[in-house]
Amino acid sequence: MSKLFTIRVGDRKPFLAYKFGFSLADALGVTFSARDAATDLVFIDNQPAIIANGTYTIEGEEVALTPASGIAFYPWAAGDTAQQRDSCIALFHINWPGNLPETLPSDGYERFKIGNNF
Repeated sequence: MSKLFTIRVGDRKPFLAYKFGFSLADALGVTFSARDAATDLVFIDNQPAIIANGTYTIEGEEVALTPASGIAFYPWAAGDTAQQRDSCIALFHINWPGNLPETLPSDGYERFKIGNNF
């Protein structure tokens, strides 16, 4: 089981990353949506994600990524992490040519939490 992604209240880094397992080179764009699992409140609704294309520092190591790497990042907006949320579920939405949407993960959700900060 992978470690639960945690960001702190008020923080905007690190970005949340998702590895799709296939190329995003032909994708027209990716968006991100998140819901508080306890209240069912959608607090991020189809906001733009970044398709990786450049050099990124991941776990202290410089990594070169292209859209073919199939990785997208969600850059937190100021209000996204404004309050503590112990259980959040999220989806990424890909817009493919020909108006063909795809939502991932297709089974279940990406999970994260917004932890207390002091």
